[in-house]
Amino acid sequence: MDPLAKILQRYCFAYTAVHDFSVADKVMADDYTFYMGEAVFKGREEAYKPAADRQFKAYPGLEFTVHDFFTNGDRCAMFFSEHGYSLQAQAKTAWHGVSLYRWNGVDKLTECRIEQDYYARRRQLDAKKADVIAPPGCGIWAAPAVPASPANEAAVTKWLQGGGLLRAAIGSLDDERVAPSIDRVIFDDQKVTVVDILSAGPKVAFQVRTDGVYAGGLPTLAGHEGTKATVYATGICEVSDGVVGNVHAVTDRYTLERRILSAAKAKANA
Repeated sequence: MDPLAKILQRYCFAYTAVHDFSVADKVMADDYTFYMGEAVFKGREEAYKPAADRQFKAYPGLEFTVHDFFTNGDRCAMFFSEHGYSLQAQAKTAWHGVSLYRWNGVDKLTECRIEQDYYARRRQLDAKKADVIAPPGCGIWAAPAVPASPANEAAVTKWLQGGGLLRAAIGSLDDERVAPSIDRVIFDDQKVTVVDILSAGPKVAFQVRTDGVYAGGLPTLAGHEGTKATVYATGICEVSDGVVGNVHAVTDRYTLERRILSAAKAKANA
């Protein structure tokens, strides 16, 4: 079993799924850094644990399902769902996430870049109806590491910088495969920055920042079209003969909404 895969398996099921912070101490470096959109949580004790503890308390018994995972021996990424019961909303919910990792090459994770679909989580809590959870990946932990592919990373980089992510096939982003409606962010004048990218053979994971003009897509932002905005995303895709497909990506549309509404409120009160 690949050493990095073994660490991630332990991270997922000995720590995250049972909320055991003593395991986090063993699989995360002291200076573990966690990136989510614009937010940066630096330090396992100082920043990461308090944030995770808030989530665990809000969703006691929070569960974890890994749908896809790959490693090239040096880096790894996974597509997952978290699901649980919200004490505040008194309702069940399940939401997707995609995360990219670095490690120290020995025994501990040093960095995570992640997005989670809190927009979908809110929808389910409001409706008091949880989404159906996709099945777990099969044999993903024992699969051997596959060497990185610079050619496939280049193909995905070109696709991303050309605006391919926000124009990907329906079902590629956020909760689109299970949601009752498609609430996808639409941007004009896109400028895409690839923040991070890694690969293992045909599979490629990425984090991107898209700057542009919000042009619609979210009912909660009706009337705010034309606003300059930024949306972050992490995702996993596959490349076949230079063509990008089988995309699973998560955007920070929930935080995008909060940024736009907060800016509009500040402007109105100025």
